[in-house]
Amino acid sequence: MPAGVEGSVEGRSIRGKIRLFLNLLSLSRIPTGFLFLVLLVEGRLFLSFLVFLIGAFSDKLDGFFAKKYRIEKDEVGRVIDPVSDRVFVVLSFLALYLAPLRVDVSWWAVLFTVGQDFLLAPIGAYATLKKRRIVVSVFGKLSTLYQYLFVPFVLLVNLYSLHISLLYAELLLILFNLLSAGHHVYLWLLKEKNEAF
Repeated sequence: MPAGVEGSVEGRSIRGKIRLFLNLLSLSRIPTGFLFLVLLVEGRLFLSFLVFLIGAFSDKLDGFFAKKYRIEKDEVGRVIDPVSDRVFVVLSFLALYLAPLRVDVSWWAVLFTVGQDFLLAPIGAYATLKKRRIVVSVFGKLSTLYQYLFVPFVLLVNLYSLHISLLYAELLLILFNLLSAGHHVYLWLLKEKNEAF
């Protein structure tokens, strides 16, 4: 076999292994979310804080490797990554609601966060099946980033027994959720319909 062809086959094999690793890394956020929920409900604040950081870091890590090695995710990866992200976030916010925290999160903040995912999941699945590839809203990225900051903030408030209100942080959380949900519905459903006319 010519060296160039062999190199190209070997290159594809390596890229395939990296792609598999990235998919498994994305998938790991689901059990990490369940572990976070169990630990937090049991009142193990510090351990749950570390587990959440690991889950959030894995999200950034797979994106970093994908860009570094210029690897585009396959069809499986394009489904696993956002699903794992959202399951991780939903489990994290359910944990905040169920856990015996001194400074706890309001039920309506959890409802808006979890509700956004239940609203967007079927719409996203429909758009993915129809278009095969969908655009992620900038508000969606900002919302996810804020959620990843909100959870450890709440944990730190409780770890250090700080007596502060979460009201403004929760209102900002809901604002990001509403912007994300509205913009995604526009991008995935309404924009295409408007362009068709």
